[in-house]
Amino acid sequence: MDLKKNQNMQKGFTLIELLITVVIMGILVSLAAPSFFGILEGRKLVGATDTLSATLRYAQTEAIKRNESMRVQFTASSIDDWCYGVNVGAACICTTANSCTIDGVEKVVRSTDFEGVTASEDGAGTIISYSVSFTPLRGFSSGETAFLGLSNGRKTKVVVSNLGRIRVCSPSGVGGYASC
Repeated sequence: MDLKKNQNMQKGFTLIELLITVVIMGILVSLAAPSFFGILEGRKLVGATDTLSATLRYAQTEAIKRNESMRVQFTASSIDDWCYGVNVGAACICTTANSCTIDGVEKVVRSTDFEGVTASEDGAGTIISYSVSFTPLRGFSSGETAFLGLSNGRKTKVVVSNLGRIRVCSPSGVGGYASC
């Protein structure tokens, strides 16, 4: 008789237990969401910084390999609307289609690739426009500094020395980069 009684018992959660679980999960998600979005914003800045650094290194190695000067041209109409492109020899205009090409392939990075990442020369909102050129002789450069940042004050900095050394740092300690 006891065996039959145990077989008829239903297993599962009551409605009250389910509601309590849903409420607790909602509270945990609402507490974690701002932190999660902050992490995503930081990763966008690191991605934009690493892409800029890699583009500069690419231009440097191409200059040595091709035995021709290479130029990275950075242009901004505002701190939120920026782009840069790579070209052999002369400067290019990254806002013009097929202006920045190497071997018929367009080499342009745009701010739309990294939503929310801003760019300013001095980190204070000054609109930037500069170029870095690399010579075929050991990849020496004209030397420039680029700031990338987010609206919440986090910044990274890419520095190119005259000897062609490309260094990334962060005045605000983002991305695990060394402090500037």
